[in-house]
This record gives sequence, C-alpha cells and structure tokens, in this order.
Amino acid sequence: MQDLDQLRDVAEARVPVVTEQELGAHLERSGRRVVEHRGRLWTQSMPGFYRPVHLLARLSAREATRPVRAAWGYQACLAPADAGRANAAVPTHLVTDLAAFDEPALSKSRRRSLRKARERVRFVELTGPALLRREGYEVLRSAHERTGAGRLPNREGYLAEVEHVGRPEHGLVIAGLVDGRLAGYTSGHAVDGTAYARDMVVASWALDTSISAGLVYEFFWACRRSGRVHEVVDGLHAREDEGLCRYKEMIGVPVHRVPARLSMLPGAATVIRRRAPHKYYRLSGRG
Repeated sequence: MQDLDQLRDVAEARVPVVTEQELGAHLERSGRRVVEHRGRLWTQSMPGFYRPVHLLARLSAREATRPVRAAWGYQACLAPADAGRANAAVPTHLVTDLAAFDEPALSKSRRRSLRKARERVRFVELTGPALLRREGYEVLRSAHERTGAGRLPNREGYLAEVEHVGRPEHGLVIAGLVDGRLAGYTSGHAVDGTAYARDMVVASWALDTSISAGLVYEFFWACRRSGRVHEVVDGLHAREDEGLCRYKEMIGVPVHRVPARLSMLPGAATVIRRRAPHKYYRLSGRG
C-alpha cells in the first residue's frame, strides 16, 4: 500500500528546479565537500580537481578561476560574453529546444516506439523511495550485468541513496511498471534552468517493451512541463560508446561543445591524455 501512495501519474510530473545554493547544501549533507569561490559553488569531481556543482553554469571569466589553492586543476563553462577567452570545451549531449520534443514533432519510428511502450508499460513518477527500496536494486543489478557500465554499489549503499527520492534537491524519478513489476527507471535534477538527466536503469527482461524510449521522452516532457527549464543535459559525450552516441543523436540529443576554461598543473594534461584519452577529451574537448 505504501508503494501505491508514492506513485503519481506521469502526466503530472514536473522536474523540480533548485538553486545552486540548494544543490550545494544537498551535496554537503550527502558527504561531499563544497567550496565557495567568488560567489559560485564548486566540488571535486576527482581528488584535487574541481568543477562547479552546477556543471553547465556559464561563469564569467572572473568567476572561473582556481577555487582553492590546493586544487591541481579545474574546469568551468564560460558565459557567452567571455567565450572568446575559452581554452577548452565541454562536449555534452544538450537539448536547447524542448519544443522539438513535442510528440507530433517526433519521427514516425519514435512515435511507434512510444505507442509500443505505452501499450506495455505504465509510466509513473515516484514521490518516495518505497518502490525502489523493494525492487530497485534487482533492476540495477540486471542492467549492470548487461552493460557493465559504472560501479555496482552494494545493496546497503543503494538503499541509502534512494532514501533521497521525493526531495526537490534530489530531482525527479520516473519509473516504468510492467504488470505491476518495476521494469526500469530514469532520474534527473534541475538547477537554475538547466536539467541534468542522471541515469537510465532498465532490467534486461523489459528491453523489448520499448521502455527506454518512454522513459527518455517522459523525462523531457517533465522538464518542459516545469516551465523553468530551458535546456537539458543528457550526459557528457562518451565517444568511445558509439552505440550510445548514435542512439542519442537519433532521438534528437546532439553533441554541443560548450566553451570552457581548463587549468591543470604542468604535466597533468600530458599524463591524463596518455593514460585516459577519453577522460581527457571530456575535460578539454580535444584529443
């Protein structure tokens, strides 16, 4: 019964939009170190390397400077007025025209996938953690066994994370149910007008339902429905995953190169470029 109390019709879903300060406070409560520098909030994406907590925030050239003395590097997107001072770019899958995702504007194949998904999947917004507590970890484990993407947390770590579901700073979770059983979910959050799609988790047994297409578009529609989101980020460009990149281009989420400032200690760029060329590409837009 508690699960049903924490489900809402997806047609009512709206991505909650929080401020940079609210997101920073949420990250601190979650154990992340957040620092303020010239009025902007930063956190470490890896030890000693800093990015703004609002990754695609367009900072002024004055704001986009070393946030702490101990940092060996930092990266920040630049405001249009200072784009000429960029020495790097953030390659990201970015949607700036949410009207293009109106259902009548979609291709015939996409509309066909949506119809199939709606016939077999019930899409809902999760307003609390009950369903993910009960069934979410098995769905995540199934997805991880299939894709090998990322690190699979232990059950305790997963349960601790989903406790935040339903809070505005955590964002929105849209789930798909097949015959009452959790088949997959996607989540994302929004900061000052920019929404970030965080993850897409689908059980292998549900792939033939076209649930992925339904989850993608329901998230974009929830962003538009909010009335306060003007762009959606669907991850950094993972050029090494050609299949994923083709899929995102096909559904209308192209790669944009956002002008940025990148600074590293001497020699660091050479080491990263040699040992992790794709990571270096996502830091610099080069290579």
